[in-house]
Amino acid sequence: MFRRNLLIRSVATVAGDLAIGFAVASVCVWIIQLAAVGTFLSFLLWLLSLVAYLAFSQYVLHPVVAAALCDRKLDAGIAVSADTVRAAVGLASRAWAWAGGVHRRTAA
Repeated sequence: MFRRNLLIRSVATVAGDLAIGFAVASVCVWIIQLAAVGTFLSFLLWLLSLVAYLAFSQYVLHPVVAAALCDRKLDAGIAVSADTVRAAVGLASRAWAWAGGVHRRTAA
């Protein structure tokens, strides 16, 4: 009777250990597969966003930049910048002449 109970308990213990081991192993495999699927899905999302960026760049951004920075507008912007620099230089030279053209030190 004792041997039979010992055999039953031993088999049950080994079977329980194996069942717990297989359960933990299957959970680990599931986590690894989930991580692999997550990594794959994140790669697919990255690839999809890259394609969307390229499409946006090609069909939206390039035409907008081409329209906003046409030669006529660039030439007008350069002309306005040049006129502003000329006016600033003229104002600075008049201010320099008004001040006497020499930097004066104040007596302390």
